Parts: sequence; structure tokens; C-alpha cells
Amino acid sequence: MRILSERWKPIALSLCLILLALVCTTLQTRLTSSTLFFEKLVLSAVMPLQETIDNLVQGVRSFWQGYIDLLHIRGENLRLRQEADALQGKLHRYEEALLQQQRLRELLDLRAQVLPYPVVAEVVGIDPSQWAEAVIVNKGSFHNLRKDIAVVTHQGLAGRTVEVAPHYATVLLITDRRSAVDALVQRTRARGIVVGKSRRLCELRYVDFHEDIRVGDTIISSGLGEVYPKGLLIGTVVSVHQKSYGLFHEVEVQPAADLAKLEEVLVLIP
Repeated sequence: MRILSERWKPIALSLCLILLALVCTTLQTRLTSSTLFFEKLVLSAVMPLQETIDNLVQGVRSFWQGYIDLLHIRGENLRLRQEADALQGKLHRYEEALLQQQRLRELLDLRAQVLPYPVVAEVVGIDPSQWAEAVIVNKGSFHNLRKDIAVVTHQGLAGRTVEVAPHYATVLLITDRRSAVDALVQRTRARGIVVGKSRRLCELRYVDFHEDIRVGDTIISSGLGEVYPKGLLIGTVVSVHQKSYGLFHEVEVQPAADLAKLEEVLVLIP
């Protein structure tokens, strides 16, 4: 009997081990199923929240990056705007210098054509009186200027000096009612006196009504007297009225020089 017991002992041990393995496997399977079910339940509840948080974080990150980029863009735009303003200011200065150079070149060309001693002057003031048509230039007796000298621009006659200081002079414009210039109609050589009428116009007086004078005729200085040299362009006839009575035409003349925008002039010193 003892021999039989010794013989079945290994077999029994093997059966016990196999049974133990089956029990462990069954228990692990059940625990795994329960664990997987719990994980699925937890994941089902957590995943939407996690996705929401991820989306929120991504949105915040994108917003912040966009804000940083916007700040960079605004800074760059401000810098470019400042550079553009600076360049625009330089452009205006260059354009003004170019215009002044062109005016001075035209004055110098005129200077070479008329008299040997003309003086270039800059307009530095305007007579504030509403009854006077006069400007102030920055040249005077120190530069050989004196009273009653013709003043011109590259466009035509401007006026004459009436008051002279060492470094300044007052120029009475031809549109002033106190101004008078002996003149010719260039086409017919008819004579008259150009006097000031307003801030924009002059009047050609004492032209015999028998003389042929038309709109568009050019008026020049006659050279009579000691102030205005002959041949200076005064202006253009803009209207002619002939009354049924009287001895003279009524003639309006538009000055050739833009007297409202004088900046540089040429004083024709004899």
C-alpha cells in the first residue's frame, strides 16, 4: 500500500499543479475583464474632457502666438510708417529745392539777357495793408539797390523799388493803384499807361480808340523814363471795351508774373 502511495504521489502533485494553474488563469481572466470594463468606463468619461482641455490649450496657444505676431506686425508697421514719413519729408524738401533751383536758373538766364548788374533777391515779407500791393526783399542799399529800380521775375515785370534800407527794400507791384508803367501794345505799337487795378489785374489807359487792340495782345514796357527798360513783358490783354463816347479804349491786362506767389525776384540795377 505504501508502495502504491509513493507511485501516485507525483501524479497527484501534477494534477494539483494543473488545477492551480487553471484556477489562476480563470481568476486572472475575470480580473482582466473587470479591469478592462472599468478602464473603458473611466476613459469614456475622461476622454471628452481631455479633448476639451486639449482644444482649449491649443486655442490659447494659437491666440497667444497670434497676439505675439500681431505685436510684431504692429511694431513693423509703425517703423515702416515712420520711415515713410521721413522719406516723404525729404521728398518735399528735395522738390522745393528743385523748384527753387529752376526759378533761380530762369532768373540767371534772364540776368544774362538784360542788364550787366542785376541782383537776385528773395521775397521775405508782404505789405499787410489791404490798400497796398507791395513786398519786401532781402537786398538793399548795401547791395547797390536804390529807389525806382525795375524788379522782374522770369515771367515778367513785377514792379519797382520805392523804399530802400541797407539790407531790405520795398517793392511796389504793378497791380498797386499807385503804380504806372509806360507801355506798348507789341503787335501794333500803340502806346498807353499800365496802372494797377486790383490784386490780379492792371489797366491799360490812354490808348486812342482809333488804335487796333484785341484780347490776347501782349503788353511790354516802352522804355520811356528812367525806371523800366524797354521790352519787359508786362502782361496780356484780357478784355477791351470801346464806349460810344470818349477818346480811349478801356483795356484790362493780366500781369504775366504771378504776383501773388513771388519768392525770388531780379532787381535790374542800371
